Amino acid sequence: MAVDLTLKSTAITNREAIPRVINNPGMGSAGVLRCVQGYIASVTASLSSNSVIRLCEIDAFAVVDRVAFQSAAQTAGNFSIGAYKTNADGGAVVDMDFFATRIDAASAVVITDVTNESTSYTIAKQNQPLWQALGVATAPTAGTKYDICATVDTTDVTTGTGALGVKVYYTI
Repeated sequence: MAVDLTLKSTAITNREAIPRVINNPGMGSAGVLRCVQGYIASVTASLSSNSVIRLCEIDAFAVVDRVAFQSAAQTAGNFSIGAYKTNADGGAVVDMDFFATRIDAASAVVITDVTNESTSYTIAKQNQPLWQALGVATAPTAGTKYDICATVDTTDVTTGTGALGVKVYYTI
C-alpha cells in the first residue's frame, strides 16, 4: 500500500505558518552569495603538526555554503580546514577540522570542494550561522569574525614552499 505524505522543510513550514515566520537569508530565504578567498604564496618548509595558516576571515553570522581548498605540491603534509578566533579575539582554535580533516597535500590539490569532507559540518549545521554551527553556546556580538585556517595535521610539511589557499562562499 502506497502512502502519500507531504513532508516540509523548516523554511516551508515557516512560510505556511499563521502568522508567517520570516526565514533568514541562507537559512530558507534567498540571499546574496558572497565569496572570500585567502592564500599564502609559499608554505614555510618544515612546518610541524599543529602549525596554523590563517587564510581569511568570515563573519560569525555567515551561513557557509561551500569551502574550496587548493594547494601546490608540498612534498609531504596533511592539512585540516577549520575555524579559529581572530588574533584580536585571542586566536584560539574553535574547531580545527570543522570543514576538512587531513587533506593530503604531498601532491598538488586542484581546487576541491571540502565543505563536507569532515563529519563536523552536517546537513543540519549548514542551515545555521557559523557561530551556532561551531557549537558556540551564546551568540557573539555583532561584528565578530572567525578566521578560516589550514592546520598542519598529523603529517608535517617537509619541504613545502608551494602556494595554498581557500575560497569560502557564504550568505549573511
